[in-house]
Amino acid sequence: MKVLLVNMPFAAVRPAIGPSLLKSHLAAIGYECCVLYLNLRMAQRLGNSDFSYIADRTPTQSLSGDWVFAPGLFGSRPEADREYVAAFNERFGRYVDNAAPLAVLQRARAMAEDFLEECLADDVWKLYDVIGFTSTFTQHVSSLALAQRLKQRYQDKLIVFGGANCEDQMGVAVHRLFPFVDYVCSGEADISFPRLIRALDSGENPSDIPGVIYRRDAQTRWTSLVPQRVRDLDTLPMPDYDDYFEQLEMFGLSGSGILMESSRGCWWGEKHHCTFCGLNGTAMAFRCKSASRVLAELDAQVARYRPAHVEMVDNILDMHYFRDLLPELHRRHLNLGLFYETKANLTKVQVQELFAAGITSIQPGIESFSTSVLKIMRKGTTALQNVQLLKWCKEVGMKVYWNLLYGFPGEDPNEYKIMSALIDKITHLDPPQGMGGIRLDRFSPNFVSAADLGLCNVRPDRSYRYIYDLPESDLYGLAYYFEHDYRDQRDPHQYIHGTEQAMRRWYAESGGRGLVYVDHGDHLAIWDFRTIAEERLTILTGSDRALYLFCDAQRSAPNIMKFAAEELGLSAEAAMEAVTRLAQANLIVEVDARFLSLAVSAPALPDTERSHKLSNALAF
Repeated sequence: MKVLLVNMPFAAVRPAIGPSLLKSHLAAIGYECCVLYLNLRMAQRLGNSDFSYIADRTPTQSLSGDWVFAPGLFGSRPEADREYVAAFNERFGRYVDNAAPLAVLQRARAMAEDFLEECLADDVWKLYDVIGFTSTFTQHVSSLALAQRLKQRYQDKLIVFGGANCEDQMGVAVHRLFPFVDYVCSGEADISFPRLIRALDSGENPSDIPGVIYRRDAQTRWTSLVPQRVRDLDTLPMPDYDDYFEQLEMFGLSGSGILMESSRGCWWGEKHHCTFCGLNGTAMAFRCKSASRVLAELDAQVARYRPAHVEMVDNILDMHYFRDLLPELHRRHLNLGLFYETKANLTKVQVQELFAAGITSIQPGIESFSTSVLKIMRKGTTALQNVQLLKWCKEVGMKVYWNLLYGFPGEDPNEYKIMSALIDKITHLDPPQGMGGIRLDRFSPNFVSAADLGLCNVRPDRSYRYIYDLPESDLYGLAYYFEHDYRDQRDPHQYIHGTEQAMRRWYAESGGRGLVYVDHGDHLAIWDFRTIAEERLTILTGSDRALYLFCDAQRSAPNIMKFAAEELGLSAEAAMEAVTRLAQANLIVEVDARFLSLAVSAPALPDTERSHKLSNALAF
């Protein structure tokens, strides 16, 4: 059998690691496989910028990419379209960074039908026996619409679906609701999909393969929705991205990076599953590749594809890599602009080690600047740890991607007043990519234990209703995103207005010169260009300088007083008076009775340049 794996819009313009890995799995057992990137064809039609806006920047629960292709699956539904547009403006128009121009969606929708027919007319389908669709995020409806057309024209072709949108009950719903889908692979398909292909090729019954959903007597059936998983990730083949780069060139598009994985699952989630997180589904168990395997894979993929950057798709960084992988990456100086997701409780040394290893951007899961809200979501971090990390990343030049979330059941509205004041003090640090109310994602504790956590009336996100012409009961099985009410009848929008305003000020100020210091040994010079600055230049000497540097990491009052007594010969009262004075000047921030210096360290300058900088600062 020959296998074609299809990557539909609106998957982002980048190589698809899942299908590329399956291609390598199939090659290892002797099957010909190709990955067809029809998302690239759509990107060429729509324009890379507008395509990427829909794929990457519209709110995920808006299902914007699915809405674009909805008429291709369900026909014209004018009333549903009007409701979608109204709901889109109401729900997402409040956020400056997330307010997508509906004109882009309308333009994409206007060309969707011709796009589907153009894809269908391609002779490529005649060459393959099995056509597999990978479906993650908002490529579900486009995949279903094309699969339906293919089945109508080529009844002998076997249609298989897989990906994040097909895990567990979602996969059951896809198979039951859309009879043109012959098989669905639920969860990780490294083992189940090759077994399915081998069974189909040999005429065997695939019904005993864990994770495979099939049809018998016109009924959807399965033996287990949890597939057999790869335990030793070092045994995985390397993803084959040849098809991506060939088609990228064919469509005249630019793309310079590749995806890699060094682990699966989440070691933190195994212990304390963050309440809002629906990632990993039924595969939370943490598994990781050895450092030697990661390095070998990097060497091979870099030699093969010459990427400008490498994005690790791991949900969380394996902390053991600080002992082996990161030192070796530092030694090699690969200059790949590596990206990793991490926890936010990194030390300053760890931040420096990450950057030295060539990891130039991270997503640390900051989520909030309230320790009590962070406790509700089980993050295992504090507000000041989050600020501290942003500061240290700014110092080394590391980009931080993060979001600010609100609306957790049981959160204290007063925390957002405190947060608003804090935000105005840290506008020199990287702002979040967005701010939004919590989503209720399938598999998350908020979804699984909604009633216990203070949520009620859980129902599929309204976007599904405007896109899928299906009963609500069917949508419940199909949906990944859900809406909810609060048992205490709260409305978070009534208390986050001030924080939203603070966020807008942050975005407006984030391009400024900020708050920096230079330590000259005998004195420390702080330049403050924030809107709230009381003095453009502050010079700290003696114990003030020493205390400011000591608070580079968050410190409690007892820590500060002990340091002052033992290292500076300073009384507790004098030490706290100095720290309080600096806090009143907004150069130090106090949160949860802990203190943190806010200025970002800059390298010391030669005397002549120092004088020039001082003159400029004083004349500002």
